[in-house]
Amino acid sequence: MGLFSKTKKSKPAGMLGIEAGPQGIALAQVVRAAGARPMLPYCEHLEGSADAQAALLEKTVSERALQGLPANVLLHPSEYQMFLLEAPEVPPQELRDAMRWRIKDMISQSLDDVVIDCFALPEDAYRGRTRMVYCAVLEKTRMQHYAQLVRQAGLHMASIDITEMAFRNLGSLAGAEGMNLALLRLRTSEGLICIQNGADLYMARRIEQGLARAAQDLGSTTLEIQRSLDYFESQLGKGYINRLMLLPMKQDGERAYQGLASGLAVNLQRLDLRELFPGQPGAELSEAQQAFCIGAVGAALRQDAV
Repeated sequence: MGLFSKTKKSKPAGMLGIEAGPQGIALAQVVRAAGARPMLPYCEHLEGSADAQAALLEKTVSERALQGLPANVLLHPSEYQMFLLEAPEVPPQELRDAMRWRIKDMISQSLDDVVIDCFALPEDAYRGRTRMVYCAVLEKTRMQHYAQLVRQAGLHMASIDITEMAFRNLGSLAGAEGMNLALLRLRTSEGLICIQNGADLYMARRIEQGLARAAQDLGSTTLEIQRSLDYFESQLGKGYINRLMLLPMKQDGERAYQGLASGLAVNLQRLDLRELFPGQPGAELSEAQQAFCIGAVGAALRQDAV
């Protein structure tokens, strides 16, 4: 499942994931064939300021003959708010409208100026005690900005998505079926840990301490991560975490991996696009390049957008 999706249409041959950030815009093309592992023929991070990104995207789409592809735009974490709230007793089709009024007093914007979408945690989360729902809040102006960006580039807007769901897609490809799999990304000032079982997302939690703090005190960052893992195991009733996968980093990846591996009570592995997409040209990237592109790849793996 993803968020902010358009009306469903016939399934296309490929999907383009797009994520814009402060340093540039990342593109990833995923192609699927029945019964085969997804292919990653193209993946790239285009360096450029926010003002230059529309032209960069349009130029690359033209040069790569990507026109007409459906695009799943991934929001940068700074562009949306996430809330974990109790789910009201309403039919699934009424959940979004019900949560709008619950969110009303938690945000500074008017409800008329935002788009809200929700996804409920699986029924067995929190040992079935309380149904919980994640709500994502996006300003309408940002949605309109990305719609124009995609349209100008000659692409078809399939959906706008959030990082938590893009990571869920990566975890599914990395082998989450039948096990508790966690994905961890550490950035300079913050991080994100997501835990799933199969295609079901059970927990998404921001890590307040990023790589800048870890460079000075990796122990405190490790402790915060371990507390999140312990919370999942003690509160959500799904047992222990089978694997924790560390996503690619722009710098200090090996140092962080070694430090976390020695301090965390979990099977820690590194996620590498070259292993997720063996032999694919789009996966032959350095770890730093993968760090810029990993979100776009997760977005391109989405299957229910169109």
